[in-house]
Amino acid sequence: MKNQKENYSEPSLVKDSRRQQMRDSPSAREKLIIVILGIICFVLMYTIVRVITFIPRNQISEQNNSSPVTKLQKEFHCGCCPKEWFTYSNNCYSISLEKETLDGSLMSCTTKNSTLLYIDNEEEMKFLMSLSIISWIPVFREGRGQPWMWLNRSIFKLKITDYLRDEHKCAVLSSGGIKAEDCQTPNAYNCKHKLEN
Repeated sequence: MKNQKENYSEPSLVKDSRRQQMRDSPSAREKLIIVILGIICFVLMYTIVRVITFIPRNQISEQNNSSPVTKLQKEFHCGCCPKEWFTYSNNCYSISLEKETLDGSLMSCTTKNSTLLYIDNEEEMKFLMSLSIISWIPVFREGRGQPWMWLNRSIFKLKITDYLRDEHKCAVLSSGGIKAEDCQTPNAYNCKHKLEN
């Protein structure tokens, strides 16, 4: 009799476990939703991977072919200036990203038959500030409290941000304007050559 009860209880346990599995397993509708969500997830992941791998290659090729300096040379080149130079407002400009002291910059521009960047007016200054390159300009002072002057000793009239340090006797142009700088600090420089009319 015990054996018979055990035999009867086994099938009922099997049936109960099957019922439980059927309740836990997804219905046909749920399976369809899972498949659709899986496909959408796959497509989104594929798209993200393609975008991530595409953008850097595209940006790298743009950077290699079109640095800000190269872009300027192409946009503002009249054929009147040397090939690596660009033209703006009847002047040729050369941008050097190598860093020199003020004296080194002055000598380098002289070897290029030009002068270190001097600024004729505020419009030119704004244009040059848009290049976002900190570069020397040939402006100096004898000491703190002394007037700022061009190399030809004429008074420099534009505003210079000054931190009142004795060693800051020279000036650089940056995207934030003109600021005082130690003459021995290496900075980039721009050379300028006036075109003949």
